[in-house]
Amino acid sequence: MRIVKLLLIAVFAVVLYVNAEVIAQKEDPSVVRGKKLFMNYCASCHGTDGKGSGVVAPSLKKHPPDLTKLQKGAKFPADEVRKKISGDLSSPVHGKKDMPVWGMIFSQSDITNLVKYLESIQRPYDPQPAG
Repeated sequence: MRIVKLLLIAVFAVVLYVNAEVIAQKEDPSVVRGKKLFMNYCASCHGTDGKGSGVVAPSLKKHPPDLTKLQKGAKFPADEVRKKISGDLSSPVHGKKDMPVWGMIFSQSDITNLVKYLESIQRPYDPQPAG
């Protein structure tokens, strides 16, 4: 009986491992690159979870937004997000429009990867405030 239990546990572990590998292989490479960029450049303000709780956030004039709630309807606002990152859409936290902080650092490919990563971390939109 003990051998059967151990065998079942082993089979279960192998199935979990294989499923994890399949999921990892299906992950979009641009999302993976975007996550790496996010962790290196954005997480200090926006937090590793994107919710605005980075270590630098308390020292900022304006609290960083929850980036997991950018999608307010059926479609992710990719163009708007791209413009904010590149500096084409002014954001007081990221500097003046004529001197964007990230638009000069990130390539168009980097920005595309960041946008795809941010789209991947969206939570379902709830128009009702918590309470």
